[in-house]
Amino acid sequence: MTSTASSEPFVFAPSGSAANGSAGIGSSARGTSSSGPANQSPHSLVDQARHEITHIVREVAAASNEPRKKAEYFRFLADRVLRAMAGHGVVIWTRPVEEDSTVNDYAVEHRLGRVTDLALVDEAEQVHQCLLAEVATGGAPVVVPPTPGADQVDVPANPLPYPAAIVPIRIDPSSAIPEGLLEVFLDEGGTAASQRGALRFLAQMSDLAGEFLRIRRLKKLRQLLDATGRVDEAVQCLHRMTSTRTIQAAWVDSAAELLRLPRVALCRVDTVQPQIVAVSHVDRIDRHSGSAKAICRATKLRLQTQHGLWFADCQNSSTQSDSDESLVENAESSSNASSSPNEPSWVVASHPDSQWRLVGFASNETEHLAEEIYWGTLNRLLVGGASAWTAARRIECLPAGKWFARLLVEPDSMPTDAVRSSSFGSSGKNSRLVRSRLRKAVTAFAAMLSIAILMCLPMPSLVPVTGVIRPVELDSYHASSDAVVDSLHVDHGQLVKRGDVLATLLSTDLQEQETSLLGRQAVLMRQQEQVNQTLMSRPSAQSNSEPIHDGREVEEEIESIQRQLTIIRESKDRLILRALRDGRVDAWRLRERLANRPLRRGDAVLNVIAEDSDWVVDARVPQTRLQTVDEALQSEALTADVGTAWSSEMNLSATAERFGPIVPDPTDGTPSVVMRLGLEQPPTLGDQPLAEMPARVTLHCGHTPVGWFLVQDVVHWCQVQWGGYF
Repeated sequence: MTSTASSEPFVFAPSGSAANGSAGIGSSARGTSSSGPANQSPHSLVDQARHEITHIVREVAAASNEPRKKAEYFRFLADRVLRAMAGHGVVIWTRPVEEDSTVNDYAVEHRLGRVTDLALVDEAEQVHQCLLAEVATGGAPVVVPPTPGADQVDVPANPLPYPAAIVPIRIDPSSAIPEGLLEVFLDEGGTAASQRGALRFLAQMSDLAGEFLRIRRLKKLRQLLDATGRVDEAVQCLHRMTSTRTIQAAWVDSAAELLRLPRVALCRVDTVQPQIVAVSHVDRIDRHSGSAKAICRATKLRLQTQHGLWFADCQNSSTQSDSDESLVENAESSSNASSSPNEPSWVVASHPDSQWRLVGFASNETEHLAEEIYWGTLNRLLVGGASAWTAARRIECLPAGKWFARLLVEPDSMPTDAVRSSSFGSSGKNSRLVRSRLRKAVTAFAAMLSIAILMCLPMPSLVPVTGVIRPVELDSYHASSDAVVDSLHVDHGQLVKRGDVLATLLSTDLQEQETSLLGRQAVLMRQQEQVNQTLMSRPSAQSNSEPIHDGREVEEEIESIQRQLTIIRESKDRLILRALRDGRVDAWRLRERLANRPLRRGDAVLNVIAEDSDWVVDARVPQTRLQTVDEALQSEALTADVGTAWSSEMNLSATAERFGPIVPDPTDGTPSVVMRLGLEQPPTLGDQPLAEMPARVTLHCGHTPVGWFLVQDVVHWCQVQWGGYF
């Protein structure tokens, strides 16, 4: 065995043998055997110490498996550890179970002895906390020698004058930080062997403490799982109900049963005065009694946020022998008095932004649930009950909603207490079940008969489509050659007569060609005059054929230039656009679009709608409605109402003429068939005509059964998908 100085820390190594541990404990026993009777041998003292430690270990192990409270168990553990190790003090440190807790969150769970953390002052407390963080991070048992006067807060040390043995307590072996620490202040005269034995004993105690905390957590999780299942079942039962009164009664009964409270009241606080709507296990409520008034006063208490709820707790100063009514009557007066945990109290809870408040009576004999189970159950009851009541309220707000609610409610969805308290027993339940089934059968037959009659009723067959309104006689004016708009003589919507000038176009190419031809014509005319003079000055016998030939060529070229000039003048005349008939100009924003703008040959300039033109509508009929429209057209029962897209009135009548080509719909690209409809009267839009006006068309195709109207799209989809004909 290697010796270790008492001024250096000793770290526990799990590889130590049992013989060494026995030797350490035996050495410690032998160190204290000098004060015993002289007739006892050292071996008997060692055996006695072993028996005592074994007995203590068995006691702690048995206590770890017993259903004790946490504080009681730690008090027992500290007492047994202090007895076994004869130390100066024991401190048990724990940290919260939250995921964001760190090594700096350790707090004292229990302390025992004359030397504990209470002896730490000023910087010594921070130094000791740094030591705890270091041991928790390392995760191994350690004996830290005393360092009195240590004041560096960032250096881990033991500022007390006694060695400190610190052992981690783990609930989850995979956690990086232990859930607790067991600290014992030892005698300053111990050897390395005794320290090793002490650490082994403390490690065994920490394992037992971790086992107790593990069993406690598993038990709490089982309780939480069971409570969650019961709450979910109760909430599902509430959602199956369709009557608000039934939901309110079952709500308070479930709350009293799940929260283990003698009495629970449900109050509505969105009115002028709080209103009691239900009390657990009570059929009738006397709202003028003292108990009811006390409950209403309790709902006016100021609530504080706690565990995601609004919560208030007012304890009563009455004795336990008082009745429930007297306890409720004194709830308001006792809220200002000093409270005691053994006194009965009223608990008021509400969910944020909720119109409901649960007021529960809790006596000192009430079996209290764990904190997580209590708050989780209360929260889910508040949310689930409020949502079930809201859903039932929406059903009752519908016409005949209450009747349908009574019709569809199941007898099994009624509260169990109401069924149990019924005087009819099982026979009454069977009769209710029979009546419910009979009611459902009659209602289903009546509904099916009504639906069948409704499906056979005729209704107007209307096919709404879109289209374009356009005139039949429309004159479109285009640029006959490349030119520039020189001037515009009309405006949009202006009435014109036949021959009126609409616009003047100017072509620079024609102007240049005309100028060039005129110059060439002048040169040729001069040449022709010279040829004529030469012929006049010479005798005819001396004339030869060459000059005559030259004169003829000049004459032919002059004639060609004249023909070209004639064509150019005709082209320039065509650049002056004139009205071909009486009508109205259709050219919106004419000047902004065409003033001084170059045009290519064939570009549109403006339109003129004939004054006496007929108007038609090109409607786009979807292929899914083509058969219906064609049958109405063949039977001469097809009529149509037309209205502009920006007007809600269908003030135009149209007559179907013929079908046109298949074109894609401009809105969604689906194929549609163009149908030409003739308007009985032209559309009017002030003095602003439009060549193509968007229109809404309603085709009247006679009558059709309601059932076919509802399923024809489904039939068409089946035909397209499966290629069948039904």
